[in-house]
Amino acid sequence: MEEVQKREQKWPDKIWVVRHGQSAGNVARDAAEAASQLLIDIAERDVDVPLSQLGERQAHALGGWFRALGSDGQPTVVLFSPYVRARATANAVLDELDRAQLTAVVADERLREKEFGILDRLTPLGIHDKYPELAEQRQHVGKFYFRPPGGESWCDVILRLRSTLDMISREYRGERVLIVAHQVIVNCFRYLLE
Repeated sequence: MEEVQKREQKWPDKIWVVRHGQSAGNVARDAAEAASQLLIDIAERDVDVPLSQLGERQAHALGGWFRALGSDGQPTVVLFSPYVRARATANAVLDELDRAQLTAVVADERLREKEFGILDRLTPLGIHDKYPELAEQRQHVGKFYFRPPGGESWCDVILRLRSTLDMISREYRGERVLIVAHQVIVNCFRYLLE
């Protein structure tokens, strides 16, 4: 009995961690930074920011890539951030998968974007202009440890992702797991897994 338990798989067969396609927020941020503006001009709340046209094409291309893996290589579990851009990317992939192979499709709030707090929608120039003391603090401690008021540090994000990994190893051992989230989430998963 003990010998069997030692050989039992404790982890998924495969994990893919991908960022959503380009968002309208990415486009607005790039435009604001190129024009040396203080604020990113986007009307939606961060949770509601959609994919850009390029992001939609990227999401469909990702779906095609997973389709080409065939049913024996495709994800059996799809976990995604509830943010519109991540959900849309996950749905583009789901449209291409063999649905009979899926054991779970879950929107998980732990996969949400890092909370930026009072710095939300500010460009780096805007942060230096409006909150110079926070810009100095971030420079001093580094972005990994810096937590803006009302926001999260990368360490905070890593804490919530540790619980996600615990759940994945408990509930999805032996599965092929796709996680669709955000850039900071991808980087933090890499920190945890690598």
